[in-house]
Amino acid sequence: MGMVELFVPMTVIIVFAVIVGLITRLIATGMHHKTIREALKTDPGSVPLLVDRLSLAQPWADAMLGWVFIALAVGIATLALISPDDGNRPEMLRAAIVPLIIGATVLLFVRTRKPPSAVVQPGG
Repeated sequence: MGMVELFVPMTVIIVFAVIVGLITRLIATGMHHKTIREALKTDPGSVPLLVDRLSLAQPWADAMLGWVFIALAVGIATLALISPDDGNRPEMLRAAIVPLIIGATVLLFVRTRKPPSAVVQPGG
């Protein structure tokens, strides 16, 4: 198994995971914006609470992406270790390093980033 056979499926899985994550965020943000628009029409006093909630990120979404990358790396490494062809083992283990580093970096970013600053209310 050459490097192309490893990196093409790995790239497809990574791109699929990123696209699914971004689409779910887009849908969630769109639903939240619609809620804010409806609240502006019906109860303007509840809008600051909704806006505060909008500014909060969903750290689990980024963390889940990091865990997907790490799971992919573990899967590739496991496949390399149980593969009967010993000649491809070093290449597969080297290929597992890429998603492992990406996943660890994403998880480190999620853990160390600062929460968004609170929305300042006028007159308060």
